[in-house]
Amino acid sequence: MLDYLNGAPAAFAAIVERHENRLARIAFRIIGCRSEAEDARHAVFVRFLQLCGSQPRQFTRVGAWLTRCTVNEAISRVRKQNREGRVRAEFATLVPAAGISSPSEQVEAEESRERLSIALAELSPDARAILSLRFDEDLTFREIAVLLDRPPSTVKSQLAKAIAQLRDLLGAAN
Repeated sequence: MLDYLNGAPAAFAAIVERHENRLARIAFRIIGCRSEAEDARHAVFVRFLQLCGSQPRQFTRVGAWLTRCTVNEAISRVRKQNREGRVRAEFATLVPAAGISSPSEQVEAEESRERLSIALAELSPDARAILSLRFDEDLTFREIAVLLDRPPSTVKSQLAKAIAQLRDLLGAAN
């Protein structure tokens, strides 16, 4: 970060390279559309670039700041889509396919991914964000609380509620 502020553009490229895949994953899990997730990630990096010259102290923890902005940007985009009446439910491979050898196992795994995708699309953007941060990014309750600016107890209860909703939706799909 300091290298970039001192005029080394390669430092910004290193920041982007280090965080871009993780931010795209987070945005995609919340939004459900690859192109919108890419746009959200791009918007976060543009905002970062604009702000780091004027407010460098804000970026002592670059990864945390980028993650929080990505979550906020993704949730804002979902809310905007909902206001405009568009529903997006394009989720990527959510259930790992490792260890699948037979065609019947592949079909079963694909059906599981599809059920999970549909169920996740039914959850609120906030619930998808918390689930993604906890299970995709493997963050602790405390880390999620810091990123979302919420007490850890609130994060725990929201995660429990999201898991219960997901279980209900998956149970109803069977």
